[in-house]
Amino acid sequence: MAVLYRKYRPQTFADVLNQKYIIRTLKNQVTRGEVAHAYLFTGSRGVGKTSVARIFAKAVNCQNPKDGEPCGECPVCLQVMQGNFLDLVEIDAASYTGVDNVRDIIEHVRFAPSAGKYKIIIIDEVHMLSKPAFNALLKTLEEPPKHAIFILATTEIGKVLPTIVSRTQRFDFKALSEADIEHQLKKILEQEGSVLPEEIVALVAQNAEGSVRDALSLLGKVLTLGKEATAEECRQLLGITDLALCEDLLGLIEGGQGAELPAFFDRLSERGQDFVVFNRDFLEYLRKVLVEKVAGKGEEGATGTKQVKTVLGFSKNFSVNDLIYTTRLFLKSYKEIQEASNPQIPLLLAALEAALKRALKPATASPAGRKEQAANAVAEAVPGSSENNKPRDAVSETAVNSFSAEEPANLDQASLEEVSLVWAKVIENIRKHNTPLANLVKNSSLLRVENGRVILGVKFKFHKQSLESPKSSGVFMQALREASGKNLGIYATVINESPAEADVPGSGLADALT
Repeated sequence: MAVLYRKYRPQTFADVLNQKYIIRTLKNQVTRGEVAHAYLFTGSRGVGKTSVARIFAKAVNCQNPKDGEPCGECPVCLQVMQGNFLDLVEIDAASYTGVDNVRDIIEHVRFAPSAGKYKIIIIDEVHMLSKPAFNALLKTLEEPPKHAIFILATTEIGKVLPTIVSRTQRFDFKALSEADIEHQLKKILEQEGSVLPEEIVALVAQNAEGSVRDALSLLGKVLTLGKEATAEECRQLLGITDLALCEDLLGLIEGGQGAELPAFFDRLSERGQDFVVFNRDFLEYLRKVLVEKVAGKGEEGATGTKQVKTVLGFSKNFSVNDLIYTTRLFLKSYKEIQEASNPQIPLLLAALEAALKRALKPATASPAGRKEQAANAVAEAVPGSSENNKPRDAVSETAVNSFSAEEPANLDQASLEEVSLVWAKVIENIRKHNTPLANLVKNSSLLRVENGRVILGVKFKFHKQSLESPKSSGVFMQALREASGKNLGIYATVINESPAEADVPGSGLADALT
């Protein structure tokens, strides 16, 4: 099979994908005979800069142009397509950066064209030229021969001297969308007589990063797997991360489940995951969630209903600041991973730090939610206050009775970070036996760990009394033991309490009982 990106390189302006205003302008110039002496094409790789330059070279020299398009049949068009048209010179500035190389070009330009109307000089990656070479080129761009046209192409416009830019007609090529690339891939597959599942075509388009050339290179690799290729085989061949893994990691971070992270990265290692690729792809997933959070596009950058729903879900559960903080952590790990003795370590540290921040952040509740929490706390602290004077949950009541509320004689020592990493698990364990208590703990602030006791900040005195009651503290200590393996006590302290709210009818406790 021929190399796809060469086989399907655009040969006419009509073949160029989604650069409409550039194509229309160039065709009009060809039709009117009003071509400029120098052009500057800028844009990311694989968006058509060099292809458009070659088509333009054909069009301005074509013996039978039609509406600005080259005919593709005359001797000039055929020679350009075969790469042996003497009046077209194409150099890669990345390889020929010196002033002597530019002087050779200038010398060549002095002579009249041998076969066409114009001599076309295409300089790719022009930003790689040395400063003396730029200066030499500048003089020719100021006073070029009438038969010469320079077309400069670059992926880094910021490195091109402003004096060069000012002497050219600049055209900015835009990166192509996933939808554009996916549509093009399907057309090429049809021409090749090949069929691939939609999911695999979407995978290739997602990982082309806006470049048709990259997309065709990836597609060529996928086609070597045969018609029975699975999505997982394609991911492994192309070095693409399964999006489900990105979702899993962000889910662990969202839940503050730091204790689960080492095992997660061990699983990645066991399956042979490239951690540099995973870090890159996770950053892209974070970008999609962040864009959804701030712009609310609904489907921006996401392919497939399931992924859209997942991105939407994460965007609702994270604040903008949390997403920015997490993204910066993984940007840092992406830089550090190249130098780490074990590439897993920077990723693990970034994930742990992000999860720890989530675990330490107290949840906020609406006024209605606070009222419900207060009612639940009162019912827990005051026996018989619930409806019909019955326990709210018979299973919880039985479970509570099985715990001892008495603190062990010798409490274990632990740090705030250790407790934070298992905090989500602690709440989960409590919820198995007492849902109102789990809600109360979740909405309390984890302040510190001192002398073997976990210190929680609460807003009202009756919250403190509820947490420190024998039944509640027994459930809490057991949940801590199961999650951390340590014997730890509990102490609650009232923070930011308003006496008016605590004592005046119509607020706080009074509201909960109405």
